[in-house]
Amino acid sequence: MKKVYLIALFYWLKTTAVMYVAFQMTPLGVTDHLLLIFSSLGPLLLWFGLSFFFFKRLHPWILIMLMFLSTFFLYAHLIYYRFYEDFLTLPILLQVGNVGGLSQSTWTLLSPWDLFFIIDLVVIGWWLIKKGPFTIPPKEKKQYAGSAAGITLVLIAAAWWHSPHLFQENYNRDKVVISISIYAYQWFDIAYSVTAPLQKVMADESADGSVEEFVSEKDSQKTEWFGRAEGKNVVFITLESVQNFVIDTEVKGEPVTPFLNQLKGESLYFSNLYDQASQGKSSDAEFMVDTGLYPLDGGSVFVRRPNNMFNGLPELLNDYQSTVFHGNVRTFWNREEMYDSLGYEQFISKQDYEINEENRINYGLEDKSFFRQSIPYMKQLNEPYMAKFITLTNHFPFLLEEEDRSLPLADTSEPVVNRYLTTVRYLDESIRQLFQSLKENGMYKDTMFVLFGDHYGISKEYEDGVHELLDQPDTALSHTSNQRVPMLIHIPGMEGETFDTLGGQIDIRSTVLHLLGKQTEDYMSFSQNLLADDKEEFVAFRDGDFVTPSYLFQDGICYETDSSKSVNTSHCKEGQEKAREKLKLSDHIIKGDLLRFK
Repeated sequence: MKKVYLIALFYWLKTTAVMYVAFQMTPLGVTDHLLLIFSSLGPLLLWFGLSFFFFKRLHPWILIMLMFLSTFFLYAHLIYYRFYEDFLTLPILLQVGNVGGLSQSTWTLLSPWDLFFIIDLVVIGWWLIKKGPFTIPPKEKKQYAGSAAGITLVLIAAAWWHSPHLFQENYNRDKVVISISIYAYQWFDIAYSVTAPLQKVMADESADGSVEEFVSEKDSQKTEWFGRAEGKNVVFITLESVQNFVIDTEVKGEPVTPFLNQLKGESLYFSNLYDQASQGKSSDAEFMVDTGLYPLDGGSVFVRRPNNMFNGLPELLNDYQSTVFHGNVRTFWNREEMYDSLGYEQFISKQDYEINEENRINYGLEDKSFFRQSIPYMKQLNEPYMAKFITLTNHFPFLLEEEDRSLPLADTSEPVVNRYLTTVRYLDESIRQLFQSLKENGMYKDTMFVLFGDHYGISKEYEDGVHELLDQPDTALSHTSNQRVPMLIHIPGMEGETFDTLGGQIDIRSTVLHLLGKQTEDYMSFSQNLLADDKEEFVAFRDGDFVTPSYLFQDGICYETDSSKSVNTSHCKEGQEKAREKLKLSDHIIKGDLLRFK
């Protein structure tokens, strides 16, 4: 029995070290530190108790297998966290087949230090095999099980008492993991995910009353911009992984985005738009633009709820022919099925393009060839049309053949950041070529172009390189500021103007519809018109954090946006409630499929 206790205690220390050193968890106060340190002890005791709970004797190989599984579990979460700054959820694990996982990027996320994860398996495993099987008396088994279960329940109760909203705000996964351990979190997430489908079964027509009342309070002010693009074609260009800091930034005297720099002077440029995507990444950005609803608290709506009823852009623009262009397979992020639900009429995908070794990149077709091969398909569209282009080249780990680079490598200490800037330049050049081709084919003048970044490209793991590039301090405010993505709305013939209005990707939908002269009051949406003078400047993120012109709430700390100084959390209490309400109601709409009653 002592052997099991010792192994459980060792893995408790190992887990604690990994959470602090590898995951870089930052508990706020003494209580959170104590919870993070001790919360994994009970679950680990229960886990390693499986080696003898159901057997008369403890066999070393069973214990070694449990050690291996716990190590693999920790390491899988760490690899995912290094890029996505999030913990794995059951929906993400179940949808790996639809999204392609991390297969093409995993090697970049590995570190030589990761070898320390397996040293204990070799040493302790050899020691256990040498000792051989041994018997544990039934009385000792009961004492062990009772103490393990007792410790687990006491610590979970303490976490709940310390944070009453802990399990309501399960989308704040860092907080949940700190409070109840990464092991208990996983069981909670599984239970939550398994029971989530019941919300749709139990929902009825009366369930959308409070939601509709809340959502209908959004701004419907008409501005001077209303209808300025009425009747024009609409072309959305999703800028893969492009963050706003690349605009007007130079590397060794050369601009990273010369064409976008020029284009923003001739466009409506929104400089203060935040990435609100969650675990669905690109698909989340698409979902927000199409529906004006927030992403789910775990997984992607595209994968988890493709059969729901939605008020997508194709429905609102029902007199437009709607087409999506993407140089990847149709099943990536389950797009083929989801586009049908949203009402898109046509999906031009990887199977429709000529792809070879020279033009293949990452998950599919490189951008220059993608745009060039898309022009003939665009010529066949009936006007007015809505076309959506989803780019690929600027995708982690940002690999580009040397002959395709036209920007010198930056000299930051992060190779990922240096490569990122070269693939952003490549994307910039491909968009310039697209605009030139559209002009040559007479398809430019009567079109409104909407270009926006879909999510961050540089995660916190590599952000030191961005700080070096921009000569900025490493603070919570600079990190959040770097999560802004560019949005440019280009209407040929219209003078350019820059808008510093605070907004998020969810607001793209209402802004575009306003320019097209479309009324949206009858649709459930959290989107707000960025061109309205009285637009509420509040951005909620999927983990419950938020930003306003005055305050940033991040990881449980309230900051003043002017000074970057932390202040009493009471200043952020109203914003916390507002973010919590928005996210809860959006989840209610999606999980209950409430739009089927409209």
